[in-house]
Amino acid sequence: MPGPQASCWAPGTSACTQVASLEEEEDKMGGASAECQVSRAPDPCTSFFLTNNQSHPQMNEFSWKDVTNALSLANMVLGLFSIFCSFCKRCHCASWMLLISFLLDTVVGAITRHLSLCCKSGVELNDFTVFTTFGLASALLLGVDGPLNGFLAIIYVLAATFRLCFYSTGAQLTYKGLPCRYASCVLASTSLLTKGNTFILSCMASLMILFMMDQSYYPHDEILESENWKKLVYLGGIFMLLLSPFSLTAFYCLLWSLSYIFFPDALWGKAACLRLQCPRS
Repeated sequence: MPGPQASCWAPGTSACTQVASLEEEEDKMGGASAECQVSRAPDPCTSFFLTNNQSHPQMNEFSWKDVTNALSLANMVLGLFSIFCSFCKRCHCASWMLLISFLLDTVVGAITRHLSLCCKSGVELNDFTVFTTFGLASALLLGVDGPLNGFLAIIYVLAATFRLCFYSTGAQLTYKGLPCRYASCVLASTSLLTKGNTFILSCMASLMILFMMDQSYYPHDEILESENWKKLVYLGGIFMLLLSPFSLTAFYCLLWSLSYIFFPDALWGKAACLRLQCPRS
């Protein structure tokens, strides 16, 4: 009998030893987890900085929205100065204000598309800027001396308003109807080159009205976001505006705008066509 008892007690003794060792390990793990919890206790300073870090994207987004709104507001101020110059019979200065607005509006559009910024106040401000600068101020380049010029100026403003309100397709790659800033650039450049010739300006304004009211689709030029040659075209406009003679700058901007009007897909729509073909392939 002592043999089996000893054999039975031996396993019992080993099981108790294992249970005791397991309890010691659990105590150690519990102590370690408690130390981790104490070491990971929320520090007020740490939680404060985490909150600030999480708010950085929102702050950057709001700051860029403020930048685009400020640029749109500056664009509208240029349009108001252009209107004032037109009433003072200084069509030369009024045309230069519109060319500067043309280049500035390109930057606003590039920032908005690149950062996907969209807010109701920004859209409304941009629409009002387009109406003021590229609609009303551009129409006043025609002059309001005679009834025919005044009537054509009113038609131009109505065409720009109609295009702005009813030709917003919501498509990401195309415009419906000629964008107002290109029509404004054509009128401003023509006014500078012809020294405000009323007859030529009236003919160009009539042509721009037809293009704005036309339901053809024009690609997003995306000058600062696509091919390098488009960026060079924009930098060339800045260079011409700052350093070159005035007549050469007006001729350069006129060629730029006319190339977009008459060759929208061949020259300026290549990036849009590639984007449409890539998903299919």
